[in-house]
Amino acid sequence: WIILVYYHRAFIIAGTHAIEYNFLLFQHTPFFAPKKYFDLYPSLQDISLPSNPLPPVDMPAVAWSDWGAIKSWNDIKALFTDKPLCKNDTSVAFTEKCTMPVNKTRELRKAYYAAVSYSDAQVGRVIEKLESLGYGNDTIIVLWGDHGWQLGEHGEWAKFTNFEDATHVPFLLHVPGTTNSGMKTSALVELIDIFPSLAELAGIPVPEMCPKESRNIDVCVEGSSVAPLLKEPTRPWKQGSFSQYPRPDGVGLKAIPGHPPFAQGDNEHVMGYTMRTDMWRYTEWVSFNHTSGQADWNTVWGVELYNHTASMATNFDDENINLASDPSLQKTVSILHSTLKEGWRSALPPHFEQEKSV
Repeated sequence: WIILVYYHRAFIIAGTHAIEYNFLLFQHTPFFAPKKYFDLYPSLQDISLPSNPLPPVDMPAVAWSDWGAIKSWNDIKALFTDKPLCKNDTSVAFTEKCTMPVNKTRELRKAYYAAVSYSDAQVGRVIEKLESLGYGNDTIIVLWGDHGWQLGEHGEWAKFTNFEDATHVPFLLHVPGTTNSGMKTSALVELIDIFPSLAELAGIPVPEMCPKESRNIDVCVEGSSVAPLLKEPTRPWKQGSFSQYPRPDGVGLKAIPGHPPFAQGDNEHVMGYTMRTDMWRYTEWVSFNHTSGQADWNTVWGVELYNHTASMATNFDDENINLASDPSLQKTVSILHSTLKEGWRSALPPHFEQEKSV
């Protein structure tokens, strides 16, 4: 058996049969949870605030999201109805004038924590049922989320950026007989690794790696099975993990200084491609053709480089200074640019080396 626990629902898959547990409610907006899960956390005045409530120094304007989805909630909408410049004027949008009020920040953070605890309890219900049915020792369990979540860090909320807090996700894997004693790895992994991992662990043939042109291929994979990491957590692995997010997509600024305003309904005029290595997060915002799905790497709207060498154990108080224009780091920027442009093939684990040229 395999259980896939996703933040909306859980699916138990057995052969060709699937049982859906609709009661499994995960943290999503709005943050609803029974009172007892709120009671697990301190009173509002004791809820911590983000240590980095403003955007990174030298952040390109295109990287910014005005978290419009959150502002559609009636209570938060009322806080910003008289602040139209927060959506259109970078001289105002990136200041304390446009951040969430302190009391509301604490309220939202506590509600999010409560929703997470509520979610955790529901996962426990599924696992308890699994064990009561006698399937605990032969069921692989995967728990993941499809995106991170910002809770006021950098003055951002929700998921609509390429910062670490928006792209770093949970990826928990239980394999009976292999992970029973617990293990963890600092290797870089991605959600596209889930499918090939489950296939290998379940003894199912893993489809071939996708060729460079795969639009007409019925089945192939771009991810790498993490099964080898379960036996050797410190082995050499991927050189980077990749994700992307478009602009304006309804949440970015309506116009970027130095560029014409975005056309109405033009939600993917710019694509932000980002890569996380063991030392850096590197992001490029480039023009994008939604019809062809092609990026124009020669038309750059913004570049970001954040140092993670001193904060590998921390996600929520870093990325505060964009170093992309630092003269001493231009060689690093050049190397990361080449890797990002080449894409995931340039960062595969060493044992996939021979497949890079497929």
